Amino acid sequence: MLNKNQITEISSGLLQLGFKKKEAMVYLSVLKNGESSIPLIAKDTGLSRGTVYDLTEKIKDKGYLAEIKKGKKRRLIAESPTSKLYSLLDRKHDDLEKSKRIVENILPDLKALDTNKDFKPQIRVYTGEKGFRQVWDEIFSDGNDFISIARIETFIEFAGEKFLQNIQERKKKEGLSSRAINEDSPSARKLYNVDSKYSRQTRLAPREFQFPTTETIFGDKIAMFSTKNENIILVIESKDFAQTHRVYFEMMWKLLEKTSNKKEHGHENTFPRSSN
Repeated sequence: MLNKNQITEISSGLLQLGFKKKEAMVYLSVLKNGESSIPLIAKDTGLSRGTVYDLTEKIKDKGYLAEIKKGKKRRLIAESPTSKLYSLLDRKHDDLEKSKRIVENILPDLKALDTNKDFKPQIRVYTGEKGFRQVWDEIFSDGNDFISIARIETFIEFAGEKFLQNIQERKKKEGLSSRAINEDSPSARKLYNVDSKYSRQTRLAPREFQFPTTETIFGDKIAMFSTKNENIILVIESKDFAQTHRVYFEMMWKLLEKTSNKKEHGHENTFPRSSN
């Protein structure tokens, strides 16, 4: 028997999956009682028989309830929740994939229209993992190679190692390349060792220089990611700011060139060892 908190949690989940409140009440009643009649459901939920009848018809149309007959009596049973809910997920996934294909198809034309307008600098603010992922979608939708000054741990704290791997695979699939100046850390070294696989060049900053945040420069935009503790992501859309930060990046890139050249000639031990 489920307790009150469990019932509340299940009801909340069903509402998020598209059930109406009364539909969820009826569906849970049938699940709980097994073979059910309209009077039994009405008694269990406190709803009128007419309301229950209308609701069961709607839930049947959705495929979550089925009707059986025993003699002249009509009984309602619940379809397997496992198969139905996973089927719902499959449909939602298909809908999302369809929407993604539509966006990818029309985005180039939309961007072409947008470039005909006067450029207006702007700053947008995002928060949380959802915002983090949304900004990375924007970076890829730009369709250009990008550069980063990064602390890999900041990335992992926001979205996890799995998303970091997805970003690398996505960049490879879309034929983009990148350059990064990373804070020297075990996570950064792990990426550094697979640079060639993902069309990336990395140079590690000396260990005495650490930066808690990350920034990525793409097109005329800069995406600035704070620590998860501060939980803020800024996207600055400005040709002047983007160009200035590109100059900062190129200056640091050249200063790190000597160390990078040693690595490329097989002297990997010239990097300071991490104590982490």
